[in-house]
Amino acid sequence: MNQENKSTQEISFEALELYISGKFPSQGAIVRQMLEKYPYAQKEQIRIALLRRVQRHKRINSHPALNQECEAVGLPIENVSNYWYKGKQYSVHVKGDKQDTDYAKVIEEIVSSYNPDELRVIEYHKLLSPKAIKATLSDMHIGLEPNPQNKSLFAYEYNEDIFKSNLDKVFNSILKEYKQNGKFDLLIIDDLGDGLDGWNGQTTRGGHQLEQNMNNEDAFRVFVEGKLNLIENCIQAGIANEVLVRNVANDNHSGSFASIANMTIKMILERTYSNESVNFYILNKFMEHFTYGDHTYILTHGKDSQYMFKGLPFELNDKAIGFINDYIDHYNINTKHIHLEKGDLHRIGYSRTKKFDYRNYMSFAPPSAWVQHNFGDCYSGYSIETIPKFSGEISHTDYYFDLTKKI
Repeated sequence: MNQENKSTQEISFEALELYISGKFPSQGAIVRQMLEKYPYAQKEQIRIALLRRVQRHKRINSHPALNQECEAVGLPIENVSNYWYKGKQYSVHVKGDKQDTDYAKVIEEIVSSYNPDELRVIEYHKLLSPKAIKATLSDMHIGLEPNPQNKSLFAYEYNEDIFKSNLDKVFNSILKEYKQNGKFDLLIIDDLGDGLDGWNGQTTRGGHQLEQNMNNEDAFRVFVEGKLNLIENCIQAGIANEVLVRNVANDNHSGSFASIANMTIKMILERTYSNESVNFYILNKFMEHFTYGDHTYILTHGKDSQYMFKGLPFELNDKAIGFINDYIDHYNINTKHIHLEKGDLHRIGYSRTKKFDYRNYMSFAPPSAWVQHNFGDCYSGYSIETIPKFSGEISHTDYYFDLTKKI
C-alpha cells in the first residue's frame, strides 16, 4: 500500500510500534516523526489515535487474562472499567487501575509536541446588532456648598462653572464613542435624581437642613442651562438617530423642584425639535422602566420623596431582591436582560441575581461636608455604556472627575 494511502489508524499502529521500541522520548516526538513521514496526516488525529493505542497496550499488558476473555467475547478491553473474577472458592471485584498521573511526563509531551506554526486562528465575529449609547448622571446636587465657611474636612469647590465644565466632559466622552463606533441607533441620557440639592436650604422632603451656595433661582437656572446645553450639543452632533432623556424626579433632595426644572427643559425641546429627534421623560414614580431590544432598564433614585424610611441598599439583600422581583413580576418584564439602576448612595457598585443585575452609580457632585465628616472622602463622576440592542455584550466605562480643591 502506498504511503499516501495509509489511514490514521494504520499510521497510529505504526506509531505504537515506535512507542513499544522505546527509542523515542515521548509520544509527541513519535507524532512528529509520523508527520514527517506522512505529511498529509492530521496531527491531532494521529495524537489521539496513538494515545488510545498506548492506553490499550498498557491495559493488555497489565491484565492479560482480562484481555483474553474480552477477545473471546468481542469486548474492547479499553471499555472495561471494572469486572468480577469468580473462582471456585471466592469472587473478586476488580476496579480500574488507580495510578498516579505523571504530570511531569504529561507536561513534557504537551510542550514537546507544541508547534506555534500550527496555531488555530480564532476568527473575529463582528456584532451586527444596532447599538445605543447611554450616559448616566446621578446626584448632581446643584447648589451644594461642599466647604461651608471653609470648615470641611476636605476642601472641595463646586459651583456653576465647575458643573458646566463637567457636563462638557460628559459630552466629550459621548463624542469619543461616536467617533470610534459611528452613528448610534439611540442616545440615552439618564439623570437618576437629586439633580438639585434642595429648596430654600432644605431637601424638598423637608427636615434636613442643607449648606448651599446658590439661591433657588440660580440653582434652577444653572440646572436648566447645563442639561439643555448637553442635550442640544448631542443632537447637533448627530451622535444617534434618536435621543432619549430620562429624568428621575421622585427622590429625597430635589422632588417637585426638579420636576419643574425638567418640565422647563422638556417644553423648550418640544418647541425646537420633533419627537423623532428627541424624547424627554420626567419619572415621577419611585420606579419606572424602559425597554430597548433585549434590555429593560428599571430606573430609580433609590430613595423616594415621601414614603420610604430607608432607601434601597448598596448591597443586595433578600428584602431588596424580593422588592425588585415583585416589580418585575407585576409588570410582566421578561426581556433577556433586566437592569436596575440607582443613585442616592454616591458609590459605584454592581451585583446580579438570576433575574436582574443591580448597579449603583456615583455622585456627579463632590461630597458634602456632612458626608465628608461621617464617611470620609469620596469620588465623583459619571458613566458611559454602549448597549447592543439584541446582545448582552454591554461595554461600561466609569469616568472620574479630578475634584477641584479649595485650599
